[in-house]
Amino acid sequence: MSENRTSASIFVFTGPDGSGRKTVADMVGSTLELSKVLSCTTRSPRQGETEGQDYHFITLEQFQEADRAGAFIESVEIDGNFYGIRHADIEQLLEANDFVYLILNPKGASILKTVYADKVTDLFIYADRASVVQRQRERGDDEDVIERHMSHYDEAMAYLPECEYVFDNQDLAHTVFAITNLLEPYLDRKLLDLD
Repeated sequence: MSENRTSASIFVFTGPDGSGRKTVADMVGSTLELSKVLSCTTRSPRQGETEGQDYHFITLEQFQEADRAGAFIESVEIDGNFYGIRHADIEQLLEANDFVYLILNPKGASILKTVYADKVTDLFIYADRASVVQRQRERGDDEDVIERHMSHYDEAMAYLPECEYVFDNQDLAHTVFAITNLLEPYLDRKLLDLD
């Protein structure tokens, strides 16, 4: 199967908010021992999020200063919060690791693909609208936050045809298993087949 391998070394997990893209990405990343490139954001941490594990949480002033200095490969504003990926973070992790992964909204994924071209493989994780709303309620999001997220749902879903792989995340374990099996050949680790 490695003959179908591309030069991809950056796996991008994207899709609508509430689709489970972060949970799926982190479980796949952990299973395959991939390094995670963190986004910077000016928003406050959500319940359960940790600095240096989920995001680099920075102030608006720090973000603007880094943006003016050209530090971000992409930066976007969503609902009054800013998000950005530092070029240096990607390069540093790629230097130390053959493969990295990121969790980005579709706009960020598109920008990253423009910059890194065939090094990027986009994995689109989605769930139907009702499931997404339910998941956001379960994680404790306020109704106004859910409404804002859902106002971007159709826009996020429009990126689906641009992605190499698409997963309807109705069952977390199944989705993680399928993606892990899909990505393993990319890593070409020459694992021994003892069968």
